[in-house]
Amino acid sequence: MSDNDITIIGNLTREPELRFTTSGKATCSFGIAVNRRYQVNNGWQEQVSLFDVVAWGTLGENVAASVPKGTRVM
Repeated sequence: MSDNDITIIGNLTREPELRFTTSGKATCSFGIAVNRRYQVNNGWQEQVSLFDVVAWGTLGENVAASVPKGTRVM
């Protein structure tokens, strides 16, 4: 099985929400907004893509402790 990686650069749309599974594994849910601006026929167009993200384990705990809403993340 191959792993697929993507990189998303944008701003957090809501405060990260830290929860724990019944086995004690940390999960952190948050949203990221990615803004695109491009030119069409001498005019600018803007488009926003919204992503729901879940970070697991230590990464999720670190996100919840250090990244507030509105922060630019990668």
